Amino acid sequence: MATWSRYNFVVPKSDGTALLFNARTGELIRLAADRVRECAGKYDLDDEFFNFLLQREFLVPDDLDEVELIAERHETARADGSALSITIELTEACNFRCVYCYQEHAKQHLPEEIEQRILRYLERRLHELKSLHVNWFGGEPLSRLPTLRRLSAGLRSRAEFHGCRLTQFITTNGYLITPAIAAELRTLGISNVQITLDGAREFHDRSRPLASGHGTYERVLAACQHVVNADSIDLLLSDLVGHGITPSKAVIHIVRALDHGNLDVSTSSICFKNADFARKWGEILDSVAAHGFGTPTIAPVAYNCPFDLEQAVMIGRDGSLRHCSSTDHEIAKLDSDGQEVDANATYNRVKRRRPTDDPNCRDCRYLPLCMGGCSYLRDRGQEACNPERYVLPQLVELYAMQASPLRQ
Repeated sequence: MATWSRYNFVVPKSDGTALLFNARTGELIRLAADRVRECAGKYDLDDEFFNFLLQREFLVPDDLDEVELIAERHETARADGSALSITIELTEACNFRCVYCYQEHAKQHLPEEIEQRILRYLERRLHELKSLHVNWFGGEPLSRLPTLRRLSAGLRSRAEFHGCRLTQFITTNGYLITPAIAAELRTLGISNVQITLDGAREFHDRSRPLASGHGTYERVLAACQHVVNADSIDLLLSDLVGHGITPSKAVIHIVRALDHGNLDVSTSSICFKNADFARKWGEILDSVAAHGFGTPTIAPVAYNCPFDLEQAVMIGRDGSLRHCSSTDHEIAKLDSDGQEVDANATYNRVKRRRPTDDPNCRDCRYLPLCMGGCSYLRDRGQEACNPERYVLPQLVELYAMQASPLRQ
């Protein structure tokens, strides 16, 4: 016999139809009104519809352990040693003073000795890799452009020698990007440039000023334009489109500013709690969609964050290995031979943790989308859950607008 999957979500529509989404498989269908009534148990399912739901795993065998399937997906990802993701902090220095930043911005940079450790570390691993992903990080990484050029060239030559596919991203505040810099980033093989805008001009300039206190909005907006050419979200989106940052050239990714425990009461008020952020996120996504930009695809994941796996490392400018890019807390380090050494208890806890370890997560219907949530927030004693759980019906509707689901 079969039963309804515990990960089914029904999103009713005003016309009596509904969207049926399964969080474990990512399957999404649109149900006619009579099918909605059948699924509600008012009528028996006909054989054709029953078999369809069984095939798509909205119905599952009574003896199927869906949690175990989710755990197996996670273990498969953990066992895949063919890919490595590294985030490299080129410097702690930054020309911005974002009010929510956890970094102290000391004028300390990645020395050539640590560059060599990183290259030795990769030399030890490249022969077993099919792909290597590098994210250049800071402080402000573009303030150390000579280091970026040198290390990127070293990585490219080594990856090419080993037949390993290399992708490179950069996380930058954008202030130093000119048309020439944007062109050089492309030449270096950096295919994705992540730039943060904290809303329209007034709020952005308040929360992301220069060290001098001056605003940065115009320069950052111009930086977005250079990249794609080589208090109102609508104003921001209109400014982006007006500068040529169009849906075909850019992706809008909305993230929550976190309180890392370093903020005073007045500043911490700009950092939303998870549920409050989710509701605001939903409003923003409506505006994003109205301007023609894509919205998130709702799909199951094998893990919440790459940093949860041993195949992802954050390397600080001093050769330390960090928990993730949201903290400078050391969990291990690279020795002079490029080997990971001195792993501490946090390393073992983060890298060994499983999404089903927490009984609340194991029993949660959102587990396939969240996989235990953010381990950094969990360690800080904050809510680890992903915000999707608070606005899932809206996300499913936005996804359906892009996915054209099957009708039943």
